[in-house]
Amino acid sequence: MIVITAQGRLAHQPEVRMLPQGCVCEFRLLSNRFARGQEHVEAVTFFCYDEEAEAFCERTEKGQLISATGTQETQRWTDSSGQERTATKYRLTWWEAGPRPKGSRPQEQASSGRQAPLPAESRRPPYRTEAPARVPPSGAQQGDDSPQAHGII
Repeated sequence: MIVITAQGRLAHQPEVRMLPQGCVCEFRLLSNRFARGQEHVEAVTFFCYDEEAEAFCERTEKGQLISATGTQETQRWTDSSGQERTATKYRLTWWEAGPRPKGSRPQEQASSGRQAPLPAESRRPPYRTEAPARVPPSGAQQGDDSPQAHGII
């Protein structure tokens, strides 16, 4: 399984599309880089379904900085002219929205000019890759630095 974490700005305003199986949101993150004196724009396409799709579309807007993690899915099909097509996209597993673009305000907060915080149940914990704490095996004593006490042997 290939997993990618990307950070970039939303290329377009995300929208929820209704499908027979449910709803889907597909969005593209753009990032610029410079190589040999030239600017290159790179894009990564993510998608999500149902409640996650609705939440993403409600809380983000075009140009906003987004950090996202997803698992790769490759789709293959034959188009109407008989040509084989391939698309690589990433199924969203985690995301975090950064600051909104300058000069933009959420529609529901336009009158006050302040952005309301997200409800507690919709906040996502930051992505962490910490190793789990080692628990000494039963019978080991506190302060024992032997390999057996640390579960190594």
